[in-house]
Amino acid sequence: MKRSVLPGGFSPTFYLAFVACLLFFASTQLLIAPIPLYVEKIGGGPVEVGLAGSAFAISAIVIRPFIGRLSDRRGRRITMIIGTVVFALAPLWYIVSSSVPMLLVGRMFHGIGIAAFTTAYFALLADVTPPSRWGAALGLGGIAAPLATMVASPLGATMTGVRSYQTIFVTASAIALAGLSITLLVKEPRRQEESVPRNGFASIGVLQLVRMRGILAPSLASLTMGLSYGAIYSFLPLFARDRGLGNVGFFFASWSILLVLSRSLAGRLSDRVGRLPIILPMLAALALGLMGLNWTYSFGWLIAMAALQGTGFGGVRVGLDTTVLEAAPASMRGTALSLNYLCFDTGIATGSVLMGFLAASAGFGQVYLLIGGVCLVTLISYGLVMRNYPTTSQTPS
Repeated sequence: MKRSVLPGGFSPTFYLAFVACLLFFASTQLLIAPIPLYVEKIGGGPVEVGLAGSAFAISAIVIRPFIGRLSDRRGRRITMIIGTVVFALAPLWYIVSSSVPMLLVGRMFHGIGIAAFTTAYFALLADVTPPSRWGAALGLGGIAAPLATMVASPLGATMTGVRSYQTIFVTASAIALAGLSITLLVKEPRRQEESVPRNGFASIGVLQLVRMRGILAPSLASLTMGLSYGAIYSFLPLFARDRGLGNVGFFFASWSILLVLSRSLAGRLSDRVGRLPIILPMLAALALGLMGLNWTYSFGWLIAMAALQGTGFGGVRVGLDTTVLEAAPASMRGTALSLNYLCFDTGIATGSVLMGFLAASAGFGQVYLLIGGVCLVTLISYGLVMRNYPTTSQTPS
């Protein structure tokens, strides 16, 4: 398919989708700080706060396989529209939620939106980009979420206490609507014009898809990525408080900045040298960053671990996503990505629950050491399974 390009080498559709993604994530990141406090305001406690996060993640896990097939059959654009509409409506539901059960229903509905948009978004980026540049495309396209986090999360925290929750929720809804207006401008390529990947399959069954080495191995590695992500975002504030490490916000800011740099640079580099040479050292960096927390007793060391983790996470994530896209038939890219992210979401939920149980007896530091060890095991296993596996960067595009 002939594609018009803008400066940077990507199509207008790519950049429109990027802006839509930026607004989409800004809508939900604005609510990171307000939601737990709102749960307490309407009568909830720590358990209910945890349930609010779990309800969001669980609904995303359940719906992803169906969303993947919808994206493949009905198109990326309509699936992204569904996601943004959900993100526009869910905050309005929170306004009328006078009890925790009502709010939990809204959180489950909200989770459908994240599954719909992200699955279709990355598949669309692949559809409008030559395979030889998929690493660069997913690397650049993937920085929209952390960029949104850097801006919207502090904004939401600032608004909390000086603005009403109703104002915050309406603002989140308005941002999602802005994202919807951009999504409506996206022009999706015609399905019959999509290229067929090097494996030569036009369409296969879901079970056959799951068994493919280029999809199963990265998806299982995504479980480990989700495990580390859930452990960090759920419990690092408590870990930092217990050890007196200062403002944990600087950890997440450093993590996000390095993730942005890592995704964009590692994606482009993987197009040249292959995915595996990027994934393995980045997994090592992530493992060292997690294990190092066990010996972290100063603010400076905490920021160093954040830098290692952000660098490792960003590089591994773009490598795994691109490997899955390369392995999947063009007609099933959405389904393949949904399976990959389903594993990631499952890892997040597992990491949060597992660390909660283990930390009570072993302590946070020891659990981070354990999860870092899991990353090392994943590194070795993935390297053995995927050795000599060709990538687009190693074959003619």
